[in-house]
Amino acid sequence: MSDNASEKQQSEPDSKGEPREPISGDDFELRKKERIYDGLITMVTGMVDISPTDIKPETEIIHDLGLDSLQIYELVVDLESAYDIRLSDDELEKVYTVQDVVDLVYSSFD
Repeated sequence: MSDNASEKQQSEPDSKGEPREPISGDDFELRKKERIYDGLITMVTGMVDISPTDIKPETEIIHDLGLDSLQIYELVVDLESAYDIRLSDDELEKVYTVQDVVDLVYSSFD
């Protein structure tokens, strides 16, 4: 794609009719992680009775959210399905917090 075409694509209005700003590499990564975080929060709040505002990046999956082994399995299946990824057991053993989950899902796209 030529520079002019990419500039045109980035300056087109978004769904609200406001022009989009060019997205730098860091902003793109941050936005993608934010979407993953939001999706994870939606999944978790559908499983346990907790307010989305009570979940923070440092929230621990087992201790703070109280997910049991079946709920964790369901969450993994939902994440794999939603993001069309495969999460290995070795990777999952290193996950403790909400941010760990977001980072794992994000890194699975590479």
